[in-house]
Amino acid sequence: MNDFKNSVIFVLSVIILIQSAFLIHFLRQKPGGPKVAVKQPRGAPTPKKPVEKELAPVIKPSPVAVAGKIALVLDDWGYNVKHKAFVTDNDFHVTMSVLPFRAYSIAIAQLAAQHQKDVIVHMPMEPQEKEKYGLEENTLLTSMDKAAIIKRLEAAFRTVPYAKGMSNHMGSKATEDTRLMRIVFDYLKAKHLFFLDSFVTSRTVCRVLSRKAGIGFTQRDVFIDNEPDPNYIRSQMMKLADKAKKNGVAVGIGHDRPDTIAVLNEMIPRLRALGYKFVNLSEIIESE
Repeated sequence: MNDFKNSVIFVLSVIILIQSAFLIHFLRQKPGGPKVAVKQPRGAPTPKKPVEKELAPVIKPSPVAVAGKIALVLDDWGYNVKHKAFVTDNDFHVTMSVLPFRAYSIAIAQLAAQHQKDVIVHMPMEPQEKEKYGLEENTLLTSMDKAAIIKRLEAAFRTVPYAKGMSNHMGSKATEDTRLMRIVFDYLKAKHLFFLDSFVTSRTVCRVLSRKAGIGFTQRDVFIDNEPDPNYIRSQMMKLADKAKKNGVAVGIGHDRPDTIAVLNEMIPRLRALGYKFVNLSEIIESE
C-alpha cells in the first residue's frame, strides 16, 4: 500500500514539474508578461541595463525687460504724400498727427488707420504774436464765439477720418486761454476724444482743464527735430529714450520731414533692440 502511494506521489510530482516548465517557457515568450529571473551561467558577462535617455530640460527664454515706453507723434501730415512709405512699409507704432483741410489729409489718415497707426487731428490754434506767422486755414482763435469754435472743430474732424484725439498746431495763445480750451475740451468729451498738449507755452492751462472736463490727456516731453540736423535728431531721440527709462513712458513730437523720417528709420529699430517699446499714443493716455 505504501509503495502504491509513493508511486502516485512521484507521478504527480513529475506532472507538476512538467507543467511548471511549460508555464515558465510560456511566460518568457509572451510580450509584456511578468519578468522571470533567469540565473546566468557562472562566468557569463553580466548583461548591461538599458540606459534611459534623459530629456533635456525645456528652457523658456526670459522675456526682454521693457526699458521704457515711447509714444512718438509726427506732426504736419497732409500737405503731400512724399513719405507715404513711412506710413505703409513698416510695423512702427507711430502716431500720425494730421493737419485738417489739407489736400492729402483724408488720404494719409486712411492709410495710417489701415496700417494700425493712431491718427489725431493736428488742429491749428492761435499763437502769440500771430501777425508774425502765416496762420493755417481755419485756425481756432481766442476771439471766436462758441458756435464758430464748434463749427471749425466739426469741419476739422470730417477731413481727418479715424482720428482718436487732437493736438494743437502752434497755439501758444490758445492753450493759455481758459474760455477757449473749456469749449474745446467739452467738445472732445462729448465725442470721446483725447487731447495731446504740444506744450508750446509754460503757461498752458490744458492739464488742469482736462482733469476738470474728464477727458483723456497727455503732454509732450521732447521735440525731436527743432533743428533739421540728423545728429541733433539722434541726440533728441536718445534724450526721449532716457526720459522713458526714467519715468516709464515719454512722449516725443517730430514732423513729416525728410531728415526726421530718415533718422527714425534708423533709430526706432536700434532703440527697440535696447528694450524700448514704441506704442500708439492712445495706449498711454491718462484718463483724468
